[in-house]
Parts: sequence; C-alpha cells; structure tokens
Amino acid sequence: MPIVSELAWKYTGCDHSSVTYEKAQMLMATVMYCINEDGRQEGNALAAKHISAREAYEHGREIVKEKLMKLQTLYNELIPDFKDYGSVCLKDTVRKGIPAFLERYDFKYAPQETLLTLDYPILRNYGGLSGVSLVLCYMQDICLEQKFLQRMDDQYVVKILRKYHRDYAYLLENICGMVLQNMMGHMMLDKPLQETGFSQEELESLEEILSDKTVEQIKSYLLRSLERLTAAYYDNDRGMSEYLACGLPDIAVRIKCNMENHCLGQLLVL
Repeated sequence: MPIVSELAWKYTGCDHSSVTYEKAQMLMATVMYCINEDGRQEGNALAAKHISAREAYEHGREIVKEKLMKLQTLYNELIPDFKDYGSVCLKDTVRKGIPAFLERYDFKYAPQETLLTLDYPILRNYGGLSGVSLVLCYMQDICLEQKFLQRMDDQYVVKILRKYHRDYAYLLENICGMVLQNMMGHMMLDKPLQETGFSQEELESLEEILSDKTVEQIKSYLLRSLERLTAAYYDNDRGMSEYLACGLPDIAVRIKCNMENHCLGQLLVL
C-alpha cells in the first residue's frame, strides 16, 4: 500500500495522493505486476530470497523496462526483412500494432496492460501473460516464424497458402502452420521439399503408414519428422523446433480426419 500511495502521488503530478477507486486498482495491479515479474524471473522472490515487497517491486520494474527495450530492439531487427506473404492480419499486427504498443505502453503506471488484441494467431499459447511480457514473447515467436518461412522461396510459400485457401489473405489463421502442415507430408514420405506435388500413390502410401495410428501416435510421428526437418534445414534450432511443435496437435487431428475420409490430398497441397 505505501508503494501504491507513492505511485498515486507521482501520478497526480506530486500534488496529492487522492485518486479514484479505479485508478487505485490500476496502480495496485501495477505493483503486483512488477512483483510477479520479479518472481517469474527469480522464482517466488519474496519467499526464496526473503526480500521486501518494495525490493521485489523495484527489481520487477527494472525487468519490465529491460523487456520493453528488448522488444524495441527485436522489432528494429525484424522489420527490415519482414514479409507478410499477403496475410493482411499478420501485416497489420506487426507493422501497425507493435509500433502502437511501443508508443503507448506505460511501464510506470500501467505495465499490466497489453493494449493490443494481437489478432494474428501464433502457434503457442501465452494465456497467463500480459503487458510487455506477452508482447515480447509474441514477437519472439513471430521472429521464429519469419526465420522458418524465409528459408523457402517466397513464391513457394504463397503457392501453398493459395492452395490452402484462395482467399487466405483475409483469414485469421497462422500461415506458418499452413506451410508446416504441407512440409510434414514431405518429411513423413522422405520426399525432398523441392519436389512439389503429391501423387495418388504417395498419398495412399502415407495412409498405409498411418492407418493404424491414433492421433497421439500420429503426433509423435510428426514430432520425429519435425526434428529431422529442423536438423536438415535449420541447423537443429531447438527454439524453432519447440515453437513449431506447438502446431503439431492440430495437424495430427486434421491428418487423422482426412485420412479416415481418404482425402489427404486436400491437406497436403503442394
């Protein structure tokens, strides 16, 4: 409470510490956010390190500032070579949303506010995060997606997206997952990525390979294929492998459903 009182005094221009109930709630959330940032960094700061709430708050506030600086640096590094591949949602989120966040984010009095809806869906779920912690993790995953996609020819990526859906540009879907799904077909069949298109014989062969497997077993099979993919084309990047693995459960379900209806060709498009 003393920290909240001090923040209220500064918030009002060092005139008084009387604020509305809503503002007091906001400032309390600010203090708790910073304390939680310290705890997330160090592991239950108050219990493990036996420090005061004020020390945890001040340390957490510095962590928030560092994350904000890291986000700005990451964005500056990403944007010169950034490609949206025609996805309007991805383009607007990165080129408009992130700069708006960096401009409006108030790390002193409202670090807990995310400000953005982050409409472009990524493969990983950060449901427990908010503020700069969420946006930084989000941007780190966008960077992984860019690294993954830029390893391929632009026209190859766009061709997969168009075959996935003619109007993919306006879908609120993750384009990385669309491309990954197609590449998993190549890896499971040991088919070189440069050999585009799946013959009926190849699709039937894949059905035979997976015919007796459950969704969980298909996911395990996909995971092994993903490890071979990242080892062969991405210098065994573990961060990328862990991120892309977040998209495998949905791909496994789609493969199982399409396989049961003998229409894998609708899933593996190129």
